[in-house]
Amino acid sequence: MIPAQWLTVAAVAGGILLVAEALYLLLRKRVPRFRLKLLYHLWALSLVALAALQTLGIDLLGSTLGGIASTVALLLTTLVVYALVDALILQQPWGKDQGPLVPKLARDVLRLGLLIAVGLFAATEILDQPVGAVLVSSTVLSAVIGLALQDTLKNIFSGMALDLEKPFHPGDWLVIEGGVRAQVVDMSWRSTHLRTKEGLDIYEPNANLSVSRLINYGSGERPFAVEIRIGLPYGVPPAEVKEVLREAALSAPGALDRPSVRVLLESFDDHAITYFMRVWTRRTSNVSGFIDGVNSRIWYQLKRHGIDIPFPIRTIHMHEAPDMEQQRQGKALRKASELFSGLDIFQELDDEVVRQLAASSQRKLFDAGEVLVREGEEGDSLFVVERGAVRVTKSDPEAEGKHVDLAILEEGAFFGEMSLLTGEPRSATVIASDHCGVLVLTKQAVATTLEADPRIAESLSRALAARRQDTMETLEDHRDRDAAATSIEDEQTFLRRIRLFFSLS
Repeated sequence: MIPAQWLTVAAVAGGILLVAEALYLLLRKRVPRFRLKLLYHLWALSLVALAALQTLGIDLLGSTLGGIASTVALLLTTLVVYALVDALILQQPWGKDQGPLVPKLARDVLRLGLLIAVGLFAATEILDQPVGAVLVSSTVLSAVIGLALQDTLKNIFSGMALDLEKPFHPGDWLVIEGGVRAQVVDMSWRSTHLRTKEGLDIYEPNANLSVSRLINYGSGERPFAVEIRIGLPYGVPPAEVKEVLREAALSAPGALDRPSVRVLLESFDDHAITYFMRVWTRRTSNVSGFIDGVNSRIWYQLKRHGIDIPFPIRTIHMHEAPDMEQQRQGKALRKASELFSGLDIFQELDDEVVRQLAASSQRKLFDAGEVLVREGEEGDSLFVVERGAVRVTKSDPEAEGKHVDLAILEEGAFFGEMSLLTGEPRSATVIASDHCGVLVLTKQAVATTLEADPRIAESLSRALAARRQDTMETLEDHRDRDAAATSIEDEQTFLRRIRLFFSLS
């Protein structure tokens, strides 16, 4: 038969264990940052052991077994209480999108110091060891540990120095000496956790970071500048070049207009004038992608303005033979003529007239995301999509600052006919969906054709009327029914506008 004393021990131990585990479940639910598992369960078992020894009449301070159990319970209690304080206070952020009140390294050092202090207290007060003996043994032990853990201690003190100086914060992008580029995730007592753009985790020892040359791009809150140099021909005035480069840089994804883009003439070299650019951005996570975007926009902008990037004078530039060049131009003209022949507004024109218009068009290239025309701007040109695609958007009258997508125009589609023939401001914004090429027909080219045969204006007016009807039906589908109904014009109205715009008698 089981003695009553043991039944009492079992009841007390079971009650303490039940309460401790219930408290654990409550803490895990209410305090998400409280992550103790094994240590917490060991702490609960230590409380059970203390209660059992007390119930059995064993002196917790006067006996060896009771002293050891009390010391273990005290150390575990210290860890559990510290973990709770850490989760409720020390890890709480200063504000929205900010780090914890106390950095991880400082919390780790504080826990270690607190554990050592409690251990010394337990050795002298609970285990009743002489203070001198404890200090001497602690000194010897510290010397042994110090010799064995030289590198670890070096990392700890280096981490504390970095934490005090704060050369970087979690979320900052660093370039470490050697060219490694990574984002700071966290810092521990041994190493700093970094993550590269490729998703690789790097645990760099704190001692290495403390003596390395670091470049800190920040987390994106503060803008920073990238520097770009480009050589351009002597024959173009610097003022014109600077304006083209400034316009190209500002159109790049992620570029900032404040601080302003700086373009400076740096030097006169043997084959080109070198220009220096400073462009500002906040894209700390993708500097190479931002530079790629700026350089791409520069290429497209220079191409559209007829400015070539010169080759070094020591490079042999092989030109195409005349017959090959003629074949290339003939092929391009044939394709342009086919595209122009398929346009609704030129259906009634003679094939020769259409071919002349196609021959007078200019081929221009645009990068993905570039704006070809903007709603409300003045214009006098027609665009034909030669390759790629463009997206047509119009401002939403019911939501200020928002736009409605009207259409995606692919190869063979055209836009801008109203601006070309009547000078009407652009009615929509057109953006390149991807890299695309367009043929641009200007007012000057059409004026030459109309001067040769003014009757062409009548054909164009009929085509414009039909085209406007189709456009207004599209707008009806986008909740602008009333505006569509009141905007339809007849052929005679368009004919008068065309004659007035081109000064025809």
